[in-house]
Amino acid sequence: MVTIDKTYAVRWFGPFNSIDEVRDFEIQHEDREFQLYLLQGYKKCAKTRESYYCGQTLRSVSKRLSDEGHHISEISRLTAIWIGSITNVTPSKEDINVVEKILTAQMRIIFGEQCLLNQTNTKFPTYNAYVINIWHDKKGKRRLKYSKYSIPDLMPDLIGHEYIKDEYIQYNKIFGAPKIKWTDVEW
Repeated sequence: MVTIDKTYAVRWFGPFNSIDEVRDFEIQHEDREFQLYLLQGYKKCAKTRESYYCGQTLRSVSKRLSDEGHHISEISRLTAIWIGSITNVTPSKEDINVVEKILTAQMRIIFGEQCLLNQTNTKFPTYNAYVINIWHDKKGKRRLKYSKYSIPDLMPDLIGHEYIKDEYIQYNKIFGAPKIKWTDVEW
């Protein structure tokens, strides 16, 4: 029997077009911590193939994106920035690492190695963990429709990681459930 050891709900907000827009949003929502971010855009000289990046921070996202040498500098035409907040737990550094790892593993499957700018966080957790992605616009309203080929359109709403270990082998499995169907219920 497979156990669910940890579950993380990530509320994503966006898309933002610049670091300044992210900074303004963070100032307006200073009561919320944002630990994760997703970038989408074109590298210099790229005409058809977009690049993607998933990152984490313990500071504000806008300050992290402004760091010298950050991967955002590799993207000359930025398509979108999404910022995420883990909302169902007070996340530890390990929790943030696990969520980032599961997201980057799924992104590697969807977009391919050549489109992903991430090269770090290669260690999977030794337990089962699940990430629920919940997408919102910049005003905080839940998004149910997405632009075609945008990150929320392509990323599953539920991503699972299972760690399997027996006496001979250990390995990790990643799976995704495309879209959660949200329904309004009246009581």
